[in-house]
Formats: sequence, C-alpha cells, structure tokens
Amino acid sequence: MSQVFPVGFADFRDGQQVGNPWVSGAAPTEDIAVVDPRPEWQERFAKAAADIRDILGDRVQELHHIGSTAVAGLPAKDVVDIDLIVVDASDEASYLPELEALGYVHTVREPEFEEHRMLRGLDPRVNLHVYGVGAAEPARHLPFRDWLREHTTDRELYAERKREAAGEATNSVVTYNERKQAVTREIYARAFAGVGVPIADRALAPKQLPALPAEVRGARIHWRALTADDVDLVQQLVVASGRVDHPTEVYSRASIALGFKGDRFTLATDTIVGLNNAGEAIAYGEAHLGDTAETETAISLDGTVHPDWRGEGVGRALIAWQEARARQLLAETGSDLPAMLDLGAREENLGHLALYRAAGFQPVRWWMELWRPLAEEIPSKQLAEGVTIRPLTSELSEATRIAINDAFRDHWGSQPTTQEEWNDWHALDEFAASLSRIAVVGDGTDERPFEVVGAVLSMMDEAEWEKNGGPFAYMATIGVVRAWRGRGLSSALITETLRAYKEADLQHAALDVDAANPSGALQMYTKFGFAPRDRSITYAKRA
Repeated sequence: MSQVFPVGFADFRDGQQVGNPWVSGAAPTEDIAVVDPRPEWQERFAKAAADIRDILGDRVQELHHIGSTAVAGLPAKDVVDIDLIVVDASDEASYLPELEALGYVHTVREPEFEEHRMLRGLDPRVNLHVYGVGAAEPARHLPFRDWLREHTTDRELYAERKREAAGEATNSVVTYNERKQAVTREIYARAFAGVGVPIADRALAPKQLPALPAEVRGARIHWRALTADDVDLVQQLVVASGRVDHPTEVYSRASIALGFKGDRFTLATDTIVGLNNAGEAIAYGEAHLGDTAETETAISLDGTVHPDWRGEGVGRALIAWQEARARQLLAETGSDLPAMLDLGAREENLGHLALYRAAGFQPVRWWMELWRPLAEEIPSKQLAEGVTIRPLTSELSEATRIAINDAFRDHWGSQPTTQEEWNDWHALDEFAASLSRIAVVGDGTDERPFEVVGAVLSMMDEAEWEKNGGPFAYMATIGVVRAWRGRGLSSALITETLRAYKEADLQHAALDVDAANPSGALQMYTKFGFAPRDRSITYAKRA
C-alpha cells in the first residue's frame, strides 16, 4: 500500500506573510550556538511530552521530537523542538491556557502558514510547535529527521553547515535558518525521494508556462523556440553577453552547436528566444535535462540577456519561464530520484546573483579558477609501481570515459557521461588529446589488459590566448578511480601534464576546482603553484 502524503507536502514555496508573527511584537534575540550532542535532549523531550500529554489528554493527536536534537550524534542548538498536533491549531483556547500553565510562553502566531503557533519553554529550552491535523509542515519534519538518523554522510554535511551558519555572527534564528537553507533543502529532496514522494508531486509543475514580455522599451519582442538553424543567432548573443559577463572566454560556433544537443533535450519545447523587430536575439533561455540520471535528476537553466536589454525585467521573466519548464520536465520523467534545478554566474556578476536570489535560488557551490605560470619549476612526483602515464589515444578513449565516470561518481552534481556526450566533446577543435595524460596499469595482454585508473583531460583554444595574457591550456577534467586514490596518481598526472604544456611552449596552465571538494584538491593545486584568479557560484533549487 502506497503512503499518502498531506496536500502540499513537497511544496516549499513560501506563503505570504500578512502580519507580524511575533505575539509580543518583536522577535526575541538569543545567542546562536551549536553545541556537541547531549544525552539529556532525549530526556528533556520525554519529560516535556509526558507533561503535555498529562495536561491535554486526548486533545493531543500526535507528539513528535523533531529537529537536530532528535538525531543521535548530530550537533545542535541547545533547544529541543517538538511538534504537537491538535485538531485545530487556530482554536487557541483549546490548548493554550494549559500549556501556559506548564510555563510555556506563546511567541509566534502564523495563520497563513498552516495556522502554525509556537510556544517557548524557557527552562529548560524547548520550542513547541503547534499544528492542526493534516498540516504538511510537521509531516515533512519526520522523514527529514529519520533520513538524518540513517544517513551518516548527510548528517555530517548538515552538521558542518549548521556550525558554519552559527559561526557567521548572528543572534537571529531566522538568519541562522536562512544561512543553512540550501543544505536543508538538499537533504529534504533526498528524504522526500527516499520515502517515495512521486516526482509529479515534488516537481510542482505548472500547467502553463508564464508569459514573457511582449514589449520592452516600446519595442515589440517576438518569442519562439530555438531551431537547429539558430546556432549563429545564439552565438552572436552569447558573444555579446560574454564581453561583459565572461571577458576572458571565447564561445566557438561548435561549442554552441554542441549545447543544442541532448538525448532528453528538445529545442521545440525546452528553449525560448526573444527577437526584436530587426530579428536580433535580445535574450534566450533553456531548461536542459541531463542525458543521464544515476543519483540525481539535474536540469540546467542556461541563458542570457543581451547587455543592451538588461534592467527591464527580461531576465526575471526568463528565469521564471525556465524554472516552470524545468518543473514540467521533472514531472514528465517519472523519476524517483532527488532533483535539482541549477544555474550559475561569476562571483563578480552581482546583478546575476541578485536575480537568482530574487527568484528563490540558493547558493550551493563555489568554484575557483586557478592559474599557474609554467616558467616556475615543475616538481617531480614518484609514480606508483605498475603505473605508466601516457598521452590519451583513441584506443584507450572508451576506457578513459569509464574511468572518469568512476572517478566522479561521488563528486557533487556529477552524473555519468554517455558515449555520445564523450565523443561529441572530444570532436571539438578545443579538445587537446596530445596534451591530455592518462594513468594506465596492465601490459595489454589477455592476462593483464590495459586499465585506465586516472586522467587529466585538456582543452586549448588559441582564440582565448590574447584575452588571457598568452598561450595556455586548461585542465578540464582531473580524476582518479576510487580504488587507486591515495597513491599520488593525481599529483603524478598533473606533473606530466604540466610538462606537456611546457614542451608545447605554453606559458600558463589553468583549471577549475570545487572549493568544497572533500578530496583536498584545492590544497593539492596550491602546492603545485596554482593561484586563484576568478570565482563563480552555482545556485540551485531542490525537488
């Protein structure tokens, strides 16, 4: 028998605050300190629950210990959170007098948020949340709690973000919760999928896509889907935007054309472009469903508005259209995986970041672009026994794809690369097989066939050299299969790749790194002499 969830269970769209929720008129302040787990939290809940049941009797429909103090081993604020379910939370006379007689103080009243009430127990500290039967919010709390109890990795992730949020100097619980919201929503997505919430419910897909502005600055704008013949049109728009947004990058026609492809991406339904009276593109957007989904269903919201047409609400409307189409796509997949909608920008592009935040997206990942001059000495690294490093060849291309998929299986946001995606990428003029290096074991015999256990894959575009101060190549992918980690292969591969760059008379090497990568990659790269030159941020919503 399938589980039945309350209406709105997977809907995190915030309601509209219509009044001051604080009963006393002002939000109380308190020190936000996350402390190590304490055994007395369970005892505190048991005592509070017994007192509440004794005084309210059968008016208690449900009573649950929720939040971090309900998860063994999880650091938390020294406040026990409890959900109390009554028949009707708006009927305060049916429960408030008795609870106040126990010493609870009524602090929050939010009729627009499922009639939520909150009472504070002051000594010891308890937050008692009151909801009516059938409310979605308390029903969400239980799978979130249970997921953290059962999944160590997410428990550690949540603990880390809680400590960071508390350490960012605040005495406001609201601010503290906002700072950890992105990670909270990420874990909720996995918890919802884990208890079987259908993607059709989690996606919150609209029946119709929102309208886009028909007129901007007095000019008529015609909106239509992209076609395969629009590569040049989009390239012109992306190049114009790139001069402002990504001044050191070049956008080739081939790379734009590659972006038009995808096994689960349809130009006719998943793209939109706005044209002025002259037929020039002023903006375009897409909702690009990834070809594969092994651990997560991801949809990228790529697009741009021409710099001359910004500041008129086009970007805001475009993101709304992209998100709506992405949610329709999610609902259509029928997937039982957690899902993510993502977009990103350079940290310096403050207008983009403000636009994402205004649309409800949260920053989830920070990326650093690192550069290294090749004139500096390249350190020597000892190679593990039985391993050879060689340039990438077509004979070992497929083995390299398999190795890269394994290496990135546990990396944030990564999904397996298909053969078609791999071949399309390698067909680009910018892909530099001769400057790529792979680590191989085996001798090619039937007894010991070649196996790729690590790789550095390189890109080089001479058109970008002038914008970046001279000849350089980019280490687009660096990975070691999980069974071979901890043996110095990454360092050895980077060393040999740097030497290949230098022998090719290049002046610099560049790469990108996830600043939160748990493998310690950032520290390794800095030891190699790489230094930050740029930063970008990925924003996301979870479903």
